[in-house]
Amino acid sequence: MELTQWILGGNGGLLVLEPLTALTDFIVTAVCILGLVKFSRHKETEKRQLRVFAWFFLFMGLGTLFAGLFTHAFSYFFYPERLSKEALSVLCYDEKLSYNLHNLPNWVFNVVSVTLFEVSNIIMTKKYLPKLNTGLYYAVIAVESLAVYVLLLTVLKYDIAIAHIGFALYLTALPLQIAVYRKHRSQYSKYMISGILIMLITPPVMALKFEFCKWFNFNDISHVVIAVTMYCFMLAGEEFVEEKLEK
Repeated sequence: MELTQWILGGNGGLLVLEPLTALTDFIVTAVCILGLVKFSRHKETEKRQLRVFAWFFLFMGLGTLFAGLFTHAFSYFFYPERLSKEALSVLCYDEKLSYNLHNLPNWVFNVVSVTLFEVSNIIMTKKYLPKLNTGLYYAVIAVESLAVYVLLLTVLKYDIAIAHIGFALYLTALPLQIAVYRKHRSQYSKYMISGILIMLITPPVMALKFEFCKWFNFNDISHVVIAVTMYCFMLAGEEFVEEKLEK
């Protein structure tokens, strides 16, 4: 991948690496801030059900904010030289940790946000599926999340966070949302399912490193997809508040 850059203020100005990648990260952050504000302003009953959902938007927004700033735009402040996978593989743990310190805020906030997404799905689908065994789900989420945190800090690769996202979306949330939609034809679950399925665009884009041009590469495409998914989740939350189930 050819690295793009802007120099703000002309020669001798501020260097910004991967500017479009950083900008698309900030678009995701903006959508998440909107979601956080929306789900922090409801009446107390809904606020209790939506609290964890709001926290999900908060930590997702923090993750993409730090990704845009530290992982992309200003990564050279932390580690001037980008190492190849081969060079990284021969580093000892302390050297790998030092090399990835600027990535950790993005990675950790991302992992936390995904765990909060899982938990919020359990809390919210309980409204539609009162017989749901929430204790079992929480236990599985706790074990899986703990394993992810340990592996992330041991292996120091974003691939661990990607696996966490896949587990949360397709093994936890999607089956629950399909069950809710089949039982209630819920608009909440419809938007949730739409957002989850839209995310299926990102794996092939990332794997093939597809790009329209060097200024809009696979990272940028993935960030736009994530922003659309976050918007779908925000619409889902609004429908959750509006839907009143028949007793």
